[in-house]
Amino acid sequence: MQLFSFWVLTVLTAVLSGQQTLANFIDTTWTDLNDPATLSCPEPCSGVETWERNGRKVAECGVKEESEFSCERRLTVPQVNYTTRGFYHTKCDGKVICFQNLQPRPHSSSVEVPAGDPLILDLLTFHPVNLTFSRTDGGSVAPVQLCTVDGRSVHCKAGYEDRVSLRGNSIKLRDVVPADSGVYMVREVNNGEALIRTVSVTVKHVHQSWMWKDEYQQGLKTGALGFGFGALILGVILGFFALPRGLYLMDRCVQRLRRRDSSRVDQSDDVEKSVPLT
Repeated sequence: MQLFSFWVLTVLTAVLSGQQTLANFIDTTWTDLNDPATLSCPEPCSGVETWERNGRKVAECGVKEESEFSCERRLTVPQVNYTTRGFYHTKCDGKVICFQNLQPRPHSSSVEVPAGDPLILDLLTFHPVNLTFSRTDGGSVAPVQLCTVDGRSVHCKAGYEDRVSLRGNSIKLRDVVPADSGVYMVREVNNGEALIRTVSVTVKHVHQSWMWKDEYQQGLKTGALGFGFGALILGVILGFFALPRGLYLMDRCVQRLRRRDSSRVDQSDDVEKSVPLT
């Protein structure tokens, strides 16, 4: 009873104080976002074993109604995300025997955005979140809170209200400029401000974003001119060396044909002038 009370007190403290405290007191399984995970309970159970997440039963195995069910004493979560994550506990015949904490690892990525284009950040969760920003273009590196998203409403600091909007479960920042380059972090408002994702954003200057197009077009023009000039030179070389040779061969062929025709005519005359011997 005292042991059970200790665990209940631990769970309540962890839930109230957030994810970090929860991870300190209870075994936490970290998994990449949308990957599967397997939870196991080392405590023996000879009766009905059930798994619950946040107070709701998600699986059951063991002996029930005098029939045995296959039970691996493991719970497989096919996809770990911000809906299936949370606090899991195992019960044996209604008594709690194990506690588990399943969490997705914070997602990290980077993106390049041309100046003037929008930046779209997927929040990855429908829970209330804070969006913070740290500049990397020489400004302050301390995170500054930009917006708070709660359901379908978004509240942003001055200077961002007209540029930020919600698009599904994503934040859209319009007309980005180089000063928007930096690190954006999405944190939950509750659950100990758990970090959900980090996005490193680089906003390319207008001339940088179009430079590759100009260079590509210039390359096409240069390549076309080079190809045409090369073909012209090749034609001149072939004409200079190959044309006389071709004319010489053609003249020889004509002379051979003429000699062949002439020999045939002489043979015909000889046949006509010959006298049979008697």
